[in-house]
Amino acid sequence: MWVDNMYVRIAEVTSTSDMQFKMLMAFVENVLLPRNIKAGQLSGEIFKTSNNSCFVVSRFSSKEEADKIMQIMRVEMEELRGNNRIRFLEGERTFNLSRHT
Repeated sequence: MWVDNMYVRIAEVTSTSDMQFKMLMAFVENVLLPRNIKAGQLSGEIFKTSNNSCFVVSRFSSKEEADKIMQIMRVEMEELRGNNRIRFLEGERTFNLSRHT
């Protein structure tokens, strides 16, 4: 599905241990992302960068939609920050070039 307007939020996550990271990823994959998709998030992708870190790319139709989803998971994000370092980077897409197959 092509979306003209898109807002992307990237979360860089580092856990204190491999086990903590595996538990976090299980929660994100099985609970957080599916619920966010159901609430209006366009997509979510996880890219592992080491045994205890990753970045999560979340796509939304607008900043307002991204903020709505963040409000839904606000309490959980505070809990996750207790055991993990989470840094956000976000912005509106201004250009996209891709190969269509």
